[in-house]
Amino acid sequence: MKVIITTSGLGSRLGDLTKYTNKSLIKVGDKFIIDYIFDFYKTVNVNVDIEFIITLGYKGDIVKQYINMLYNHLKISYIEIDNYDGDGSSLGYSLLQVHKNVGINEPFIFHCNDTIIMDEINFNNFKTNILIGYKYGDSNNYSSLNVDINNVKKVNEKGELNYDYLYVGWSYIKDHREFWEALEKLYIENSYKNTLSDIHCYMKMLQAGICFQALEVTNYFDIGTTKMFLNANNNKLFKKKFNVLPKLEESISFHNNKVIKYFHNEKKINTLMNRIKYFKPDIIPKMYSKTNNFYMMELINSPPLSEIYEHGLILKLLEWAQNNLWMETKCDNFFYICKKFYYDKTLDRINSFIQKPEHTDYEIINNLKVGNIRELIDKIVFKKLCNSKPSGFHGDFILDNILYKDDKFYLIDWREDFGGNEESGDMYYDLAKLQHNIYFNHKNIENKLYFINYINNNSCRLDLKCNYFLIKQLEEFNTFIKKNNYDIQKINILTSLIWINMAPLHEYPLSNFLFNFGKYNLYLALY
Repeated sequence: MKVIITTSGLGSRLGDLTKYTNKSLIKVGDKFIIDYIFDFYKTVNVNVDIEFIITLGYKGDIVKQYINMLYNHLKISYIEIDNYDGDGSSLGYSLLQVHKNVGINEPFIFHCNDTIIMDEINFNNFKTNILIGYKYGDSNNYSSLNVDINNVKKVNEKGELNYDYLYVGWSYIKDHREFWEALEKLYIENSYKNTLSDIHCYMKMLQAGICFQALEVTNYFDIGTTKMFLNANNNKLFKKKFNVLPKLEESISFHNNKVIKYFHNEKKINTLMNRIKYFKPDIIPKMYSKTNNFYMMELINSPPLSEIYEHGLILKLLEWAQNNLWMETKCDNFFYICKKFYYDKTLDRINSFIQKPEHTDYEIINNLKVGNIRELIDKIVFKKLCNSKPSGFHGDFILDNILYKDDKFYLIDWREDFGGNEESGDMYYDLAKLQHNIYFNHKNIENKLYFINYINNNSCRLDLKCNYFLIKQLEEFNTFIKKNNYDIQKINILTSLIWINMAPLHEYPLSNFLFNFGKYNLYLALY
């Protein structure tokens, strides 16, 4: 049996979520939409082989990369859709290209790429054409069905008020010849109609006396809009096991013993993978494969350190990193690399921040006169800040990026370079990243455990709620720093610069908080 999955459309109703990726690769829970679609066909009761036909259009290459990486054991063919945006592009056009290129001469299934069905279905009971329906929702967003004892009497366009089921974008077409004939006629009559879709074929077939049955499902999710996306991610069926801070240009999916990470930036993934050769082989998970935009690695079945409550673990981590990560390397121009990373980048980020009208460079914070950001930056002795010895590095050395299992630490999500250098970085930056994360971790961000209150144009109050257990770990952190005679002021200055540099990368009001919180702590570190 052939299953047609259309992934060629833009997914424009999802806004920025599809700016860097295809709709089928939007993450819901711990996996992508396309994963739930393939999972659905693992559970169906059918006694014939299934062949998948995937239409490719917008960001089609990354869809193909992902499917070939994870599902190369399945029988899959691809149809490139030349027109997926603009006049004449439509779901109907994409389906017609499938027929012209593959010539489907047997019953088939159509599965829309934003349709997730969690029910189990017995395909062997299908004796006629089937349309899947769902009872709940707004018909303004869906086509709908009128039925009589499960026999479909009418298929409606969006907006119909009198209906029995919403149509979910899944059908079994037993009368395949009649479907393709109807689609070809409809396209000739409506070749520039962007809304031409599968439902118009069903309407025409019903008018010709061809029978359809409605099959109700109870666990259905449409990921067609940002609101529907949020509703699905808040549903208990998609409860996340892995807490990952979402990013538009990157994403990640989890599968049994594998993790697959997506990067829009091909250069970045190449650099990340190239850095592996500078790590000891046993301090990162096993790498299985890589494409232009994805890598697949071993899933270490362990929570990150941010979720492990074990006294002494921070000190143990720091001692481990000293012996396994921060070994001295050679780099002749390392001072200038540090200056580029700490000084030049900070000035660029400050300029990016202050250009936005909603941002304020407060000079009085918590009733302390800290001055403006330029004055504070001028007080930093960058000659001293940049005098570190080059070493191995992680680059984003936070608790969420470190796993611990069977008395071993594993590093994930390392930085692609340090000021353009892949081999050498600054151990002090790793220490500052860890200190930053102890104060301000992902869960605190998600739960908005911070505030910044406007007093006047030049003054504000701000504060941050921290995790008691993590704050207690600063005692271990400080013990390690003192034992090794490291410069705590340097670490505190870098920690403050991390917050300042993070600010323009986040949305308001978090951006405003981070910038002024960084300024406040920079003043305390300098004076």
